Amino acid sequence: LQYLRNVKLFEGLILISDVRNKNLELAREFGGTPINVAEEDLPQAVHDRTHGERIHYLIESCGNSIIFEQMPSLLRKQATVLLYGHGHKGRDIGLWGNVLYLEPTLVASVGASGAFDADGRPSTYRHALEMVSSGKIKVQPFVTHRYASLDEVHLAFERDFQRPEYIKGEL
Repeated sequence: LQYLRNVKLFEGLILISDVRNKNLELAREFGGTPINVAEEDLPQAVHDRTHGERIHYLIESCGNSIIFEQMPSLLRKQATVLLYGHGHKGRDIGLWGNVLYLEPTLVASVGASGAFDADGRPSTYRHALEMVSSGKIKVQPFVTHRYASLDEVHLAFERDFQRPEYIKGEL
């Protein structure tokens, strides 16, 4: 969201869906239009907010496989889909035929490294660090929990991740 707004200077509608109000508040602060999918039906919310046009570019980063079932009712014909979360635990995602029928351009982040610098390091990470260092992308608002040492990191998974106010932890 910050990349689209602050780097690409995109001024159009950006819908952000989540079940956590804390995440949706950040989305609003960064210029997104939040949809709480615990309170609203996502396909209906997208239909209403796009006036029936549906989504041109979907970035899936939720890691929840239900999005694969919802994609046919979210995407417009010939939309672009960036698969980032790839969640599929406990679900058969064989319904890809319904998505592929829409002829989307699919972009998957397998490896997430993109191109490489001359020294062999992934340029995606260098570019991301430059955007954070320059202040175009802000990461501090996402840190809701701090851990004093590596010995405490297990608390993020065992206890804190389940809390509604949790977004990211920092060591």
